[in-house]
Amino acid sequence: MPAVLCLDVGGSSVKSGVVLASGEVIAGPYREELDSAGPAEPVLAVLAASLARLLPAAAGGDVRGVGVSMPGPCDYERGVPLMRGLGKFDALYGLDLAAEVTARAAALAGLPWRWLNDAQAFALGELRFGAGRGAARAVFLTLGTGCGSAFAVDGRLVTAGEGVPEGGFVYPLEHEGSAVDELLSARGVLRRWREVAEERGVDPRSATTAREVGLLADAGDPAALEAFARFGRTLAAALGPVFVAFRPEVVVLGGKVAESLRHFGPAAREAGAPPLVPAAAPDAAALRGAAVHLLEGAG
Repeated sequence: MPAVLCLDVGGSSVKSGVVLASGEVIAGPYREELDSAGPAEPVLAVLAASLARLLPAAAGGDVRGVGVSMPGPCDYERGVPLMRGLGKFDALYGLDLAAEVTARAAALAGLPWRWLNDAQAFALGELRFGAGRGAARAVFLTLGTGCGSAFAVDGRLVTAGEGVPEGGFVYPLEHEGSAVDELLSARGVLRRWREVAEERGVDPRSATTAREVGLLADAGDPAALEAFARFGRTLAAALGPVFVAFRPEVVVLGGKVAESLRHFGPAAREAGAPPLVPAAAPDAAALRGAAVHLLEGAG
């Protein structure tokens, strides 16, 4: 069966795996830490080593190429990062990543590469093999350091059309004077946590990351639970116009913040959000999407 060597490149780590056309991940997902704010050479070395690690599992198979999920801005046609001033991957600006990585892992020579936005890769993986499968209209959100998004109609990703914001991106939309990227992300969770902590006389330093707020909520902490309830209501209100215009049957969530869906999902639904469901395979979705993108040549 055709196979793809896949990377899911993030700001603090890169996941890798060998993905078959069926969606099965036969090696991985593996995770390697990387310093996206550092110089280029260590990042390139991690990418090369991550792909080289996959080669033994793919040996003798029908390897069709390398599929990469990566955040933008990026020239996805050429595989050239264009991030600058964002605190990550500045050192990779303008580099031909396929050429640079292949120069450090000669066994990859001759393989074609295809690139896809990370939120779209996540969406494509869940659309074909996961929680979005069979939905006529679906929205995909990755809630982490920011708010990534993608939209799908009848099994295909779309970046324009009825109810779709420009490019399929919700992060620049504004709600009550703040960008969605600030509100529906780890920063948004911390914003609500500090707000509630101040109101209730709780030391806000008892949780300094969204994950720590999530752990407090897991333990039943009232302030943390209220912070997530407010986060859920913010999600419903900030994206309400999008939901009304696009009319999704389901909203599939990924990213670290989505691990606390049970704490903010009910409040979001009560405030009018469509059904919110977790990704079926949060660690593998973007890898699967990158493989589909390469094998089918379409998003």
